[in-house]
This record gives sequence, C-alpha cells and structure tokens, in this order.
Amino acid sequence: MKQSNVIKVCLVAVPLGITLIGVFSLIYSFTTPASKSREGGRSVLNKNVLSTAEELSSWAKRQTNDIGPRPWSNSDKTRVTAKWIESELSEENIGYRPKITFLGDNKNYRMIEADLPGEKSPNEVLLVISSFSSPDLGLGAHTGASQTSILLGLARYFVNTENSRSLRFVAFPSSYSNVDGKQILGSSYVCKKSKRTSEKIIGVIEIGSLGYFSDAENSQPSWVKNNIQLPSKGNFVAMIGDEFSHQSLGSIFSGFSKTSKLPVHKVLLSNNQLGAFSGLSLFRADGYPIIRISDTGKLRYPFHGKETDTHDKIDYHKMAELLKVFSSVIAAELNP
Repeated sequence: MKQSNVIKVCLVAVPLGITLIGVFSLIYSFTTPASKSREGGRSVLNKNVLSTAEELSSWAKRQTNDIGPRPWSNSDKTRVTAKWIESELSEENIGYRPKITFLGDNKNYRMIEADLPGEKSPNEVLLVISSFSSPDLGLGAHTGASQTSILLGLARYFVNTENSRSLRFVAFPSSYSNVDGKQILGSSYVCKKSKRTSEKIIGVIEIGSLGYFSDAENSQPSWVKNNIQLPSKGNFVAMIGDEFSHQSLGSIFSGFSKTSKLPVHKVLLSNNQLGAFSGLSLFRADGYPIIRISDTGKLRYPFHGKETDTHDKIDYHKMAELLKVFSSVIAAELNP
C-alpha cells in the first residue's frame, strides 16, 4: 500500500476507533452498577458489605506498619492517624461526610464523627465509639489498630442503610493535652460533645481491643485488683458494664450470645468496680448506658507495650466473625 493511502486510512481509522471507544465507555459507565446515581454524595450500592479478614488486616497494617506507633503523647502521629481515619470514612472511600472537632482547641488532637441519620426516630442515637491511640510502647496492633479496624468495618457495613434510629461512629485519641499541657482523657471530651441538641443517646457501645484469643488453659487472668473473676481460657468476648447498662442494652448481650461462635462473658460491674474503667464511668456519670466489648486487652494480650506487638499477632478471621455479629446486633438495636 502506498504511503499516501496508509496515511489516509490512519486519518479515518484512528478517530473512528477513539469515537467507538468513547461510545462503549459511556454505555459501560451508565449500565454498570458502580456508576449508579449517588444520594447525598454516597454510592447507593455500597451497603451491608461485610469486610473480610484480609481487609481488616489491611486497615490494621496501615496503622502499625505505615503510620507506626501512635501514642497520644505523639501529637504528630495522632494527627496523622486521625486524618487517615477521616479519609477512610470519607465519601471517596467508605461513603460518609465525617465531622472533625479539635479537642480542647488543639488542632493536633481530633475527634472524628460519622453520622447515619435514622428514618423514623432520628433523635434517638446509638453511639459506637473507639480510641485509635496505641500504647506508649509498641506498634499498637492490638490496642488501637484492632478496634479502629472494627469501627471502620462497621461504618462500611451500615453506610447507606435505612434504620429507624440514628447511628453515630466516633473515633478519638485516648488522651489529649489542653492549653495548659494537662493530660485529659479523650473519652471525657466525647462524652460531653457527642450529643446534639434535642437528641437522646439510647446507648453507647465502646469497642475495645478485639483480636487475640486462645483456647489454652490459664491464658486468661482475672482482674484480681478489682475482684473481677474471668474464665481461665482467653477465647471469649467480654461485655463490660454496670447493671443499668446491661439492662438498658440487654439486646446487645443476648444478640452476641445467640450468634457469636466465640463464647461471650458478661462482666457485671459494681459501682466501686466501675471507677476502674474511666471511660465507662464518665458516660455513666452523665446518665448514658455504655457497654465495652473487648477481649480484655492487655490483661490477656502478652505482647502489650512490647516490640513484639506486631500486625501478625492478631486473629483477623475471628475479627471478621465478630464484625458480622456486631453488624447484626447493632442493626437490631437500631430497628426495635
């Protein structure tokens, strides 16, 4: 073929090919699920999605390996962690419009909130809260990363769902410094600021560390100091609260007991014992029922605050099982 003819063919074929690609791309974008209309900036498809063990692991690894140690005293890492959580919750990722509040006017310390308004009783709100700080030492794979990953998994599951009551996720540092440099518990700020005008907080679920389990005998110590007896095998999930909280949020314990593959142990705190759990006592002092769901944290976890507190110590498959139970139980609480 003569060179002039080749040029003529190219001049016709190339634009035609580009046009056809554009047409097919438009057809694909309008007919594939990922491009369906968005309501309030959120994809209408992304709901009731249970995060896998691999996805939970990825979130945890992002915290431990990429961000690194995140103790509250390290304001830079605390800020970076908060901004990462904000990004994960955002419309570009999970699908919320997070609200950011600076704790004590200190811009290094942030509380991140993600709201899912209820349809029938929007003023009745269930809070799901979690600290994202790691211990002073170690990578915080267990304390910090595990509960933050569960919180993100729950947020992902409930985005775009319709429920009778409202749901609010809150992530915060374990402590922060005020203008005088004094350490203040992050949960104290959450307790004061999470409630909006005219709202009724129907209950608070605090996610504790959840990722280490053992069937070995004597793998679970008791809280001897606080006279709290626990089973000897560290294979259970603890639901910790006082009598009022367990009565008010009784469906949480019963739901877990019926559906969890792991044993569930109710820890019923007396008024004296409640004082040993600062976060719980703060919410109870303001009249809110609160249950902490945890694997008992450093009481069970032998790597707490050590260099060996690494990403691979966590059982993400059991975390995924718990996430499924969590999602079912919270859905029931939102739709009585």
